[in-house]
Amino acid sequence: MNEQVNVEVIRSEVAPVVMNAAAMFVTNPSEYTIASDFLKTIKGAQSKVVAFFAPMKQKAHEAHKAITLQEASMLKPLQDAEASLKRNLLVFYQEQERIRIEAQRKLQAEADEAARKERERLEREAAKLKTPELREQRMEQAAAVIAPVVQVASIAPVVVGQSVRKTWTAKVVDAAIVPREWLVVNEKALDSFAKSTKGAVKVAGVEFVEVASMASSGR
Repeated sequence: MNEQVNVEVIRSEVAPVVMNAAAMFVTNPSEYTIASDFLKTIKGAQSKVVAFFAPMKQKAHEAHKAITLQEASMLKPLQDAEASLKRNLLVFYQEQERIRIEAQRKLQAEADEAARKERERLEREAAKLKTPELREQRMEQAAAVIAPVVQVASIAPVVVGQSVRKTWTAKVVDAAIVPREWLVVNEKALDSFAKSTKGAVKVAGVEFVEVASMASSGR
């Protein structure tokens, strides 16, 4: 009997259990007792299914584990090589960015200073002019003098398919002064506290709720 046939045998054995459970209604104490007893049948059928598939799952797990280990042994050196090379590339890129930004800052400062001197020159000329109209015209010329925005290109080459992503991250330096809207309630810890105290100890802003569930042991 092959594996697929065995699956169909198990399927045919558990199908009536599902059908009988779906047909049950609990409207009186007698039906409650019958349904409670049938829970054991359901649990027994579940155990049978789990036991049937357990060897196959174990074999599949072992095969998957072996393949994964082989894959990892080949990938790890390549991943290390990629990480190392990317670090070297980033070191070069960041240094070129530092040089570029510094050069851009310096050139922008020079442009701003040149624009300032030109405005002052025009303002001095305006002060010497005899008519208000000419003075106003020259002052408008002075106000219009604005330094151009300086852009300096990096010498790091542009490579097709490669990009440098820049992201901002947060580092908490003093949790005590972090605004409330950035704090996260530890619900897992609160659930554990509710379980250990059975909701008897109050916590501000928290309501402890008792949730009922039913357990049934198999035959």
